[in-house]
Amino acid sequence: MVGRREVSYRGRTVVGMTEVTLAATEPFSFDLSLRALAGFAPCAGGHVIDGGRVRKAFLLGSEAVVADVGPAVDDEPGVTLTLHADRHLLPSERAVVHRAVARWLGLDDDLSAFLEVAERDPAMATLLRAAHGLHQVRFASLAEGAVYFALIQRSTQWYAAARKRRIAAELGPSLSVDGVAHLAFPSLATVAAQDDRDLIRYAGNQLRARRLREVVEGVATLDEEWLRTAPYEEVRKALLAVPGVGRFTAHALLLRVLGRPDRAPLEMAQFDDAARAVYGDPPPSPAELRAAYGPSIGWWAYYVRTARSWQPEDTLVAA
Repeated sequence: MVGRREVSYRGRTVVGMTEVTLAATEPFSFDLSLRALAGFAPCAGGHVIDGGRVRKAFLLGSEAVVADVGPAVDDEPGVTLTLHADRHLLPSERAVVHRAVARWLGLDDDLSAFLEVAERDPAMATLLRAAHGLHQVRFASLAEGAVYFALIQRSTQWYAAARKRRIAAELGPSLSVDGVAHLAFPSLATVAAQDDRDLIRYAGNQLRARRLREVVEGVATLDEEWLRTAPYEEVRKALLAVPGVGRFTAHALLLRVLGRPDRAPLEMAQFDDAARAVYGDPPPSPAELRAAYGPSIGWWAYYVRTARSWQPEDTLVAA
């Protein structure tokens, strides 16, 4: 069921098409998706949260389409979605953006195996109550994630996010809705087409610019649907074969961009700190956590990093 509305903005007609619902796998809480998005520093400035809804621009060919996402009606598990574009979109085009929104918000993620283990883990009990219905929010496109994780190497989260925003502002198409301009992140091909001088300007130095080119050109040769569906180890090996992609970047692309939770680099300091906050000192070893959570370990890593601060202060460490 599709409704349409048209609003005029600076002489242009922006067409809004309202879909009833994009379903989500239960349990699902859109409120927690908004909370996670609000704290998702790598993508700060890439979306607008207001009045219990979020708007974000997605790339469709060479155009920007703005997705306006809100809670589903009648407490159904899922979201309502309005698409804004410069023209009427074909059903196949709407379907492309619907799929991108669903992946961005992790609507189809089945967390049942993770929750079954976590519910038997006493140290996770209060975290699960605080995060009931949380699905992973991730980078909205493979291009955006690949660029960010190329830029963050030998840099900081703040600088990488700022450089990513500059790339979007200068290379991505935009669409204004209700007086607000929304930028869609450009494609891998668009970033790769920039000359060396421009890439240095975006990346901050020659070494990082060379790495950025290697990553975007290499990832662009891989089929995205294959990356999302092929056996995990095959995909990991393919990513590691891309110049500029090391162990951290491969894991980050697999989990935070492609939504594949099979593995996580638990030896990194941020995961060790999160485990200590949840379990106390000493926390379970990475080997023990992997043995307990198996191919859902990525969801454990996401929950303890994203929702740990949502718990009351006096329940952060298990008794």
